[in-house]
Amino acid sequence: MNIKSEKTDDLNLTVIISLEKADYQEKVDQELKRLQKNANIKGFRAGKAPLGMVHKLYGKSLLADEIQRISSEAMNAYIQDEKLDILGYPISSNRVESELNFENANDFTFAFDLGLAPQFELNISKKDNLELFEIAIGDSEVDEDIQQSRKRHGKMNDVEQVEDEDIVYTVITEHNGEGIAFDGGISNKSISFVASLIEDQTIKKLVIGAKVGDTFKTNIKALLNNNETVISNTLGIPKEGLNDLGEEFNFVVSEIKRRTDAELNEDYYKEVFGEQEIPANEEEYRAKIKYNLINYYRNEADLWLDHQIGHLLMEKHQLSLPDEFLKRWLITTKENEYTIETIEEKYASEKSALMRRLIIDKIANIAKLESNEEDIRAQAKIYFHGMYRQYGLTMPVNDDFLDSSINKKLAEKDFVMQMADRVIYRKAYDHAKELVSLKSKKIEVADYFAHIHSHKTEHGE
Repeated sequence: MNIKSEKTDDLNLTVIISLEKADYQEKVDQELKRLQKNANIKGFRAGKAPLGMVHKLYGKSLLADEIQRISSEAMNAYIQDEKLDILGYPISSNRVESELNFENANDFTFAFDLGLAPQFELNISKKDNLELFEIAIGDSEVDEDIQQSRKRHGKMNDVEQVEDEDIVYTVITEHNGEGIAFDGGISNKSISFVASLIEDQTIKKLVIGAKVGDTFKTNIKALLNNNETVISNTLGIPKEGLNDLGEEFNFVVSEIKRRTDAELNEDYYKEVFGEQEIPANEEEYRAKIKYNLINYYRNEADLWLDHQIGHLLMEKHQLSLPDEFLKRWLITTKENEYTIETIEEKYASEKSALMRRLIIDKIANIAKLESNEEDIRAQAKIYFHGMYRQYGLTMPVNDDFLDSSINKKLAEKDFVMQMADRVIYRKAYDHAKELVSLKSKKIEVADYFAHIHSHKTEHGE
């Protein structure tokens, strides 16, 4: 066996593995004899077929399997021996042609292309300044949170006359502009809308003050602010059908609902806090709300700091990658996700994720970061809490069901690797915080969100 390599540049390498008959023949012969003992070939008793016949039937297949195995093992050993830091996996070379003539040749050549990881130094230091926001929570934030909570926990009541924030339920019928129902059009369909959301002031005046049983005619598209998505969803028709939709509809007010904010009393506190400690009065309630808001915005500030670190790491490490190799590798190994037609469009996000992964690995190697079983379990708990919150569920920290869910998932290797990866990312970001300079900055809630919006607009996020 002979192995040689040809380096195109610092990021691309071709490894050529040459095999002679002596490298594989003994193993092929052993496999043929093993197969002969078990072969069931027509005209012969089981295991009694001549070796030559077994070779004729299965020899090429065994040969192909064996040289593939030998070349793969040789490739892996070469990567380890040469301590190559590769990206992805070796793929058949498009620079050097492999020689695999199973019909007449005894010597074979495999050529593999490899993409090499870029070599770089970590380039962040105390010269890099990031802001750590201290988001101020005052009475106005507490008032707003309480008002929103009272609305969420309020009751819907029937009322007789429409006011600005009421939900108006109507039965609509499409007509021809002369008050006559349009034949084949929408008829006696129930829809609802909020009066305050109507942008057309003339139509809003028709609705405000209307009573149950009242009838009015108006342009339904204008009532729904000419929003095709809203119109389509409200009427239950595809967007393609909106061009054929008549604009004038007859509306009959069938019901009017008004939300009454919940009162600040013991029942409300129990509903809000559940099994947590119930405040005894409004003063304690406000104190709890403020405490929760302070923690919430402290977490927001930490998340924003993570966002800044992510940007800093990418800006300070403009890494070169073996792009063409990686595109071929993605098309070859993930053919269901990437094709020649889509690779250019999709590669940018793949490249960004890989660059970030390389930077994180660099930090992890420098700081000797590791994930242990305790770290992985803690990360799994965070994962499940986040998942439950998406469904509006709040799960106690020491819940038996939560522990059972975690234990089941931790039996899955892929999930463990996913959580271990998250642990390393978290530790790497925390280590990066120690390497840069953090400057505390007090900021009001409104200014904080304005800052975030400005940043995301600038960066197209």
